[in-house]
Amino acid sequence: MKIVKPRSFQVGDLVLAVQRPIITTHRIGNKFTSKWDGPYVVQEVYTNGAYKLIDNDGVRINPINGKFLKHFYA
Repeated sequence: MKIVKPRSFQVGDLVLAVQRPIITTHRIGNKFTSKWDGPYVVQEVYTNGAYKLIDNDGVRINPINGKFLKHFYA
């Protein structure tokens, strides 16, 4: 049985996001290319588990579900 840890992020956290498209049947590049984009900063947290992200240049990313994010450790 798998134990799933809930992922929660706070405003100001650094996160990595799965490269778009999120459709798992389509491959992006070869098997050695990174599947993650970022780092992004969490700008806003929604109650439904979605997050609004912003990158270092101030460009906003559309809201993305928390299951497609992971913490970034510098």
